[in-house]
Amino acid sequence: MIKRLFAVLLLTLLTGGIMFFLVSNSRRPLDTKHGFNRTFNNNKVKLLASAIVPHMLFVAGNSDSVLYFHSGDPSFITYADTGLHQLQTIPLPLDSVKAGLANGFSVYVHYPDAFLYAYNMASIFRYNIPAKKLTRINTPGNYTGAVQISDSSFILRYFTGNDTDQSFCRLNLYTSAYHTDGLFTDTNLSSSGNLLYDAQNTQCIYVRQFCNNILLFDTSLQKHAPAHTIDTFTQSHGEYISHNKTGSDDMLYKPKGDRMLINYLSQVYDGKLYVNSLLKADNETMATDQRETVIDVYDAGSGKYLESFYVPLGNVKRLSSFRVVGKRLVVTYKDRISVYELP
Repeated sequence: MIKRLFAVLLLTLLTGGIMFFLVSNSRRPLDTKHGFNRTFNNNKVKLLASAIVPHMLFVAGNSDSVLYFHSGDPSFITYADTGLHQLQTIPLPLDSVKAGLANGFSVYVHYPDAFLYAYNMASIFRYNIPAKKLTRINTPGNYTGAVQISDSSFILRYFTGNDTDQSFCRLNLYTSAYHTDGLFTDTNLSSSGNLLYDAQNTQCIYVRQFCNNILLFDTSLQKHAPAHTIDTFTQSHGEYISHNKTGSDDMLYKPKGDRMLINYLSQVYDGKLYVNSLLKADNETMATDQRETVIDVYDAGSGKYLESFYVPLGNVKRLSSFRVVGKRLVVTYKDRISVYELP
């Protein structure tokens, strides 16, 4: 009997020790101090409207009264009024190239045009919605980001010919002529990020995802003073893996995991830069980190940090996309769209 009690006690202690170890290790990423604090004023958004969707959507653009979205299927875009009362679709005539897109695309709508960025096909497809006219624009190579800076020009982050070297260029929409600057060339894919256009300051913003660097430059590709997000990660900590493109000898690259992903999503609106950071500040609690995600706000012109606010996560771990529209925040999740009033 004593031996049995001793065995049960030993087993209980061993099980308790294992559970303590597992819980401690699961908490460690959230308990880690990152050496910075956030400023929260009125830090809660207010839900205005929400709609369940049958598949994941991403914000693609907006007009004064209409929101546009795209999905993982390039054959249509979705649109709705700002109250999300009724979602409808617009077909895109891309069946002939659909197989070649292979998830390497995104859509930007600037009515009356919808631009499909075909990253792995060295092309931009322009579809005039009222005229139902499709045009293909050749880019100087495969690319990872694009923003429209005028009716006739885009800024691209493209592969310069080497498998991994990337640089920025200004592309003419009508002639496909482009201008570049070698000073912008990166040889490390872990420098990936979000390319944005700040219309108020007539500049481009490149927010790196694996470190706190923010690159500011004008539309003639002249660098401005450097800026950074409020975290302390000055070096990229990402790794990439390569694989061959289906039916081709071309090499494609994608991130290896996302453990060190820092600045996940970014948007710019009305002179302010909004960055969805995945790092917990030292003055935030672990519980908040699990229920909500944070968006840090910066002055887009100078990169100066202003404040932060929270966005609910619901039953997901990440936002799919977001966009600031006036005083509203449009957010897409895995199974729904929500519109919030900004604090």
